[in-house]
Amino acid sequence: MSTKTDQNKDNEIITITAADMPAVIQSHSDRLAWSLEHKGHRRGCTTPLFLALPGVGKSEISRHVADSLGRKYYDVRAGSYLPSDVRIPAINRETGSSCYFGNEEFPFVELPNVDADDAICVNWEELLDASLPMFKMCKQAMNDNSIGNLFFPENTLHVAVSNGLDHGCMSERMPLSNANRMAWYEVKPDLAGFQEWLEEVGLYPELAAFMRSNNDVPYDIDTNKWDGKSNFASFRTLEEFGKLVNSDLMVVENDKRYMKPIASDRLLRAKINAILGHKAGLKAYKYLELYEAVGSIESLLDDPENCDIPPELNKKWIVACKLAGYANKSNLNAVMTVAGRLTGGNSGKGFMGTFVAKSISKQKPSLKEEPRMRKWIGENFSDLCGR
Repeated sequence: MSTKTDQNKDNEIITITAADMPAVIQSHSDRLAWSLEHKGHRRGCTTPLFLALPGVGKSEISRHVADSLGRKYYDVRAGSYLPSDVRIPAINRETGSSCYFGNEEFPFVELPNVDADDAICVNWEELLDASLPMFKMCKQAMNDNSIGNLFFPENTLHVAVSNGLDHGCMSERMPLSNANRMAWYEVKPDLAGFQEWLEEVGLYPELAAFMRSNNDVPYDIDTNKWDGKSNFASFRTLEEFGKLVNSDLMVVENDKRYMKPIASDRLLRAKINAILGHKAGLKAYKYLELYEAVGSIESLLDDPENCDIPPELNKKWIVACKLAGYANKSNLNAVMTVAGRLTGGNSGKGFMGTFVAKSISKQKPSLKEEPRMRKWIGENFSDLCGR
């Protein structure tokens, strides 16, 4: 965690990473539990508001944390509703007076399968997209835990996420009375966390290798100069690039994963540019050209102990990626020998060897039980665990 300092502002905001969000949400959940136990109510509890550029993953993190806390999760797109969608005026015929009722069709008011003592998490999505009248509805919901005369379960944790005012997303300033009921956190992109996730999920080996040698690509954008008609490389769009590589370029055949010639898709450059924007898209396309130029790694596997390892780091990552794709029962020993030599010399250890082992385990789980892989995992267990 770091402090973001701006000499031109009266107020400074502490900047956290996306990896810090679970601990912050846990803290607010603990405060809610304390209030319910010691005060007998939840009034006065603040709502954490996470501000971040698009695609950082703030919404998915909120969902994951809610699940880990055992809370039923409800997502509310604050910018997509009008007050009439949330609270409607009505007449109480018995008393002859007017009143407001919550709209029972609004997805989180009439909560399905929820009891009064259930633990709930309501995530207010893109809060600063809300209109001024909606801010008033949101304030009542978060502060009074109700909409009109319809109340949430008492043990409801409110969380809010949004793009900031300076992120080029046409976000709105909220009233100060709303702001004072929030706990403000500016979330910076967590590159290390994204890379760890890529390698853990194992679905995008080429993207993971690309990120290792192009870690300056994510969020390389000046939002003040954004032209309003192009994309940029966020974690969201980079994952989409990974999907594009998997679906349009990669072929799995005879236990091998390899890439089709990029010239076979005349629209490839346009597709990448559409996803990542020109600057990041150009780097991604150059990476695919280099991936293709490295060519087959069969010669490396034919002489794993003595073959020439490319000295360039970006080529080494491509070789590591191809090793996982080529791995099968018959060549596994050669694959892991070359993988270890990429960064571990003759010791067979090194972070690229770990990358290859993880990729093989994710792509081809049956190989985990092979003697060569079991031996490697046993010797490098701490690396595989991230220690």
